[in-house]
Amino acid sequence: MVIAGGAFRDRQFRLFFGGVFFAVQAIWIQRVTLGWLAWERTGSARVVGLVAALSLVPTLFAGPFFGVLADRVDIRAASLVTNGLMALVLAVLAMVAGHVGPVGLGVAALAIGVISAAHHPIRMSLGPRLVATDMVQHVVSATALNFNIARLVAPVLAGWIIATAGGGTALWIAAVCYLPMLAVLPTLRPRALSPRAPSPFLQDLKEGIAYALRAPLIRQALLITLVFATTARGALEVLPVLADGGFGRGAAGLGFLTGAAGAGALVAAVMKAGGVGAVGARIPRAVWAASFIGQLAVLGMGLAPAWSFALAATALTGFCATWCGVSLQSAIQTDLPDGMRGRVMSLWVVVGFGTVAIGSLGIGSLSDLTDVGTGLTIAGLFGAAAMGLVLLGVQARANHPM
Repeated sequence: MVIAGGAFRDRQFRLFFGGVFFAVQAIWIQRVTLGWLAWERTGSARVVGLVAALSLVPTLFAGPFFGVLADRVDIRAASLVTNGLMALVLAVLAMVAGHVGPVGLGVAALAIGVISAAHHPIRMSLGPRLVATDMVQHVVSATALNFNIARLVAPVLAGWIIATAGGGTALWIAAVCYLPMLAVLPTLRPRALSPRAPSPFLQDLKEGIAYALRAPLIRQALLITLVFATTARGALEVLPVLADGGFGRGAAGLGFLTGAAGAGALVAAVMKAGGVGAVGARIPRAVWAASFIGQLAVLGMGLAPAWSFALAATALTGFCATWCGVSLQSAIQTDLPDGMRGRVMSLWVVVGFGTVAIGSLGIGSLSDLTDVGTGLTIAGLFGAAAMGLVLLGVQARANHPM
């Protein structure tokens, strides 16, 4: 099992895993805190969705360019820069948290989004280069486990901190959580890339896009991720509205609702890390099933008649999101050359994270026009229909190859 061995036999990966453990706590604390401050200061679902979108939309436009850089620069130094900048932005925001309004929150979210657009392809390139190539799928699963442990613990912790000490304190704690990663990074020695002749920046960008489009498996993985991220992951970004606007549960309720999504995600991550549903370089039926079940779970969030039902539906959404995300990333990364990793995974980040901005903004706007239940219901129905079209397209290509 990966949990007991696998990539953890490598000392470098153990150090990396430990540093990332605290860094991902910071990610979830700041996400919950920004969402809550936006809701607290404005009471607008549209503003909550906009703040979430601003923290994600830079990935849509800048992600592929940062992917090219990830394949060119010293990956360890680049990780030091992105982690350090994230800690700095959170510290500055913590200083002014008591006075910041929606514009300030939007600026902070945009800064976080730009840094994240660079950080994601760097992170996805660094981990696999710390271990032997046959351990790459283990790295993906173990890293997802780390991320989802934080997803379970950090939101509940953030909700409690916000309720008892305020959003500024929560942001200070998030900033401090980057320090262990900054201490670990100088000790790592990632595998060097194979030497190659220098080439123009845009040529490298086109080469990465062409590589992804030529590979049927990568194309399918990107399409599934595109739909799922827009609807299901977009729904998880408006949890402040569901928690307080839908059920009147306040910051503590937001913590529990986000924690429910984290619990479902953690179950999926533990199963994947334990070797359940290992994918290799393929997309199995279980991923297709989870992609549809996740849309039904979003529908359940929107139609939830009681708080307990909302928690269960949110947990199921979190489970399906992680099952699909880890499986699809593993499928892509398994046979991916190190020299192409940053560029191809930056495209996965674009559709896996960037399109969440579109979904969260759309669901937030629908919720303002109607109510959060209706917004989520429409998202679930749209997602199920879109996923059906993707499946039909894949089957048509299989039956009538070019």
